[in-house]
Order: sequence, then structure tokens, then C-alpha cells
Amino acid sequence: MMMSRNTKLIAVFIAMLIVGVLIWQTKNNAKIIHSINSFEECVAAGYPIRESYPERCSTSDGKTFTRQISQTEGWQEQTFNEVGLAVSFKMPPDTTFRKEMADDGTRVRVASFYVEKGHTDNPTYQLYAVYQPLEDATEKDLDRIKTGMNPDTVKAASIDGYDGVEGLIEISGPKNHYSMAIIKDGKLFTVSTWPPTQESKELTDKIVATFDFK
Repeated sequence: MMMSRNTKLIAVFIAMLIVGVLIWQTKNNAKIIHSINSFEECVAAGYPIRESYPERCSTSDGKTFTRQISQTEGWQEQTFNEVGLAVSFKMPPDTTFRKEMADDGTRVRVASFYVEKGHTDNPTYQLYAVYQPLEDATEKDLDRIKTGMNPDTVKAASIDGYDGVEGLIEISGPKNHYSMAIIKDGKLFTVSTWPPTQESKELTDKIVATFDFK
């Protein structure tokens, strides 16, 4: 039986519609693939995850994305909340935390906390932060601290959005240390590193990058 003219037209229309949909889907999929720029986006688009470490995800056009593992993954959370300074941060599991308060009999003059490796009396690494709640600080105080630094090491610094300065403070004997100084709500806050090695400084930078002032 021969198909009627209307039936042929309908068949042609349906075929063209199917082809159009396939072309649209192909172009749309290409746009989606083109917009994928990370492991998370690849997974969200439904592409398979390879069993590897770190995990990988591949798109249909051959792009491969690797899951980025945080340098602080597995670190422990710590919080310091004393005399107007509240800050949380992460520290490696092989370090310990302690804090010290220095008062004048009625008020705390200096609030400090330490992140250390090794024994407290003889640490192999030490980050020590100092906050002075009774003294108002200005840019002049940062300039004063800068004068005590090796000029070849001085550069701009920032801790959780608060700008300041950092550099190597050279003192005779074994007291040389890296120091970062900022002004937090009108008060001086410093973070120092000992010993002043590149390895210690890199660890301090990782810890300071997790600082979150409340």
C-alpha cells in the first residue's frame, strides 16, 4: 500500500525533528563539556570517577580532572578566644597547642598562643602569636617593626584580610625569627616563626592561611 502524501509529509517532519533534536543535543553536550573546568564540575555532569589516588574524572572528549587534596586535610581545628581576640585555625596533627597570658595584676597585657612540634622546653618548630589588647596600634607601629627586619626579606603580608608586613628579624644569638605583623581592630597582632628556616616558614604560612578571625 502506498503512503498518502500527508503521511509522507508527517514522516519527513518527524525525521527532521529527530535530526534537529540530535544536533541540538550534540551541540549542547559540547557546550557543557567545554564549560567543565574542574573535578567537581566533571562529577556533577555525571562523568565517571576513576579509582585512583587522587581520584580522577574524565569527560567524553578526553579531558581529565584530578581531585585537589587540601594541604590541610586531616589537620585539627583549634580556637583561641581571649581578651577580645577570637580566631580559629587548623594545625598539623603532630603539633601541640598552648596559650599564655601576661597580666599587670588586674588586666591582661599580652595574650599569646603557641603551635609547636617537639617538647615545650626545646621545640623543633614553633609558631607563636602575640596580641596586645591594651595598646592602640597604628601604621607607625608596623613601620617600627619593619625597621627591625632584614630589608632584603621585608614584604607585604595579610592575615585573613588584614594587611601588614613580614620579614626576618635578626637578633644576636639564637633568637632570629620570621615575623608577620598586622593591626587587628586597632591592636597589634604578630605571628612569629622559629627556627627561621624555609621549611618552618612554609609550615607557618600554611597554618596562617587557615586563620579565621571571628
